[in-house]
Amino acid sequence: MAINAPSRHAAIAHDDTDGERFIETLHPWRRRLWVQQILSWTEYGVTIGIICVCFLLLISRFIPWATASYWAFGIAIVILLCAMGAALWYHPSFARSAHYIDTQLLLHDRLSTAWELRDNSAPISVLQRRDALRQLRKHSPSATISLWPGRIRLFTFGIAAIALVLLLLIPNPMNAVLQQQAVFQARLNRQIAAINQARTVIDNQAAISAQERALIDKILREALARLQQSSSEEQAQQSLAQAQSKLSQLRDPQASQKAQARANASSSLQNSSNANVSNTGKALATGDNKALASSLQNLASQLKNMTPAQRAQLAQQIERAANQAQNNSQLSSALHQLAKAVADGKPAEVSDATKTLESAAAQDSANQATTDSIDQASQSLQNAANAIAATTDSSNGQNSSQSQTPGQGQSPGQTKASGQGQGISGQGGQNNTNNNAGKNEQVFVPGQVGSGTSNISVDGSTGTVQSGKPVPYSQVIAQYSQMAHDAINNSNIPPDLKNLIQDYFNSLEGRQ
Repeated sequence: MAINAPSRHAAIAHDDTDGERFIETLHPWRRRLWVQQILSWTEYGVTIGIICVCFLLLISRFIPWATASYWAFGIAIVILLCAMGAALWYHPSFARSAHYIDTQLLLHDRLSTAWELRDNSAPISVLQRRDALRQLRKHSPSATISLWPGRIRLFTFGIAAIALVLLLLIPNPMNAVLQQQAVFQARLNRQIAAINQARTVIDNQAAISAQERALIDKILREALARLQQSSSEEQAQQSLAQAQSKLSQLRDPQASQKAQARANASSSLQNSSNANVSNTGKALATGDNKALASSLQNLASQLKNMTPAQRAQLAQQIERAANQAQNNSQLSSALHQLAKAVADGKPAEVSDATKTLESAAAQDSANQATTDSIDQASQSLQNAANAIAATTDSSNGQNSSQSQTPGQGQSPGQTKASGQGQGISGQGGQNNTNNNAGKNEQVFVPGQVGSGTSNISVDGSTGTVQSGKPVPYSQVIAQYSQMAHDAINNSNIPPDLKNLIQDYFNSLEGRQ
């Protein structure tokens, strides 16, 4: 009996271990391809990061950008980390590895076909896998898959690296601007701290009403907020000038006249031969409400033992003080009422008159305290404006004499004025030092309102006009108004002239 031998196709189909050997042989190629991917993507990340750094550093050479380097290198690091993370996360698949090897070794998709037929036991599939294994054994992963970058990538990396080195070594012209901004910001922070300190002092003053404190505090807070957002001296000066203008609107325009009237009345009362009346004048002068109440109570008790003639003489002294306080209507009225009550000698009227005078004096003291707080706040803003302007003038190499207060007869002295929509013109004369011929003579300086910007600097010794630095009109008026207000409060100028000066600056502020 004849026995048939197994066919060749059956033997080939029975050997099904070629698929496992093909996968094991493909593993080193896949690892090599993964290493190549990590290195290649990392190189791309470095190159792109350097290009981004160069781009941001180039921008920082046209605009002042203090944190450009931090942003540039930060973005470069992020790009590099993303590239490396993506390369590590996305492993090359076996199918991709087979296709890459086919392309590199010109195998015409032999490996790709073998990978697709890896689980097929048909004889043709087994033969395909065996052929793929023979082809793989002829080559090695290290020789086929190179880890060195290509020429184009090396050239691109070299160009980007050279550009980066040049941008880092060549000085940035914007650094000088950034230094100036840093100095300005530091100076601005010091002035903000000084204004904050003045604001705290004013908030703790109990002599003024809560409403007035709130208004002053609001103006200072708004000024501080604008100062913190200021990026230039002009913006800072404008913010300070606006705040000073708002503070001037809170100030009683008759405050200086009322203060002078109170001083005149207290001085007149202190000249009285009656001790209680003299003590009343002293209490008015110092603003001591307790001492005022005590002296008025003693005066009321003394009136009971005085003759009508003595009361009449005392009433005349008080009446003279009331006339001296005519610019302070409330105080003057209270003194008139007290004088009449003293002359009549009626205890009830005297009691009412003393209470009225105490109330008027208390109200006057509160008004004066409010005025002092407004002056203090305005002075803190003025000091900040002067400090900013003085430091800027010093940094520009200008002579410090240009920042002297105008109108004090410095020789040589300069006065600068500038404004938006306001031109100031006038005729100068010789220096008035040691010249008393016209001390009682009122002088009119002509001026006119015009368009454009005025920029004037007049040498006080020669009268020649020189160029000056532009300053906002609102700042000039606010500064000069504050200086004039401080000057007339500390002088013996007659009330009518004080009113004239105050009205003049009020009219100028109304034209802004």
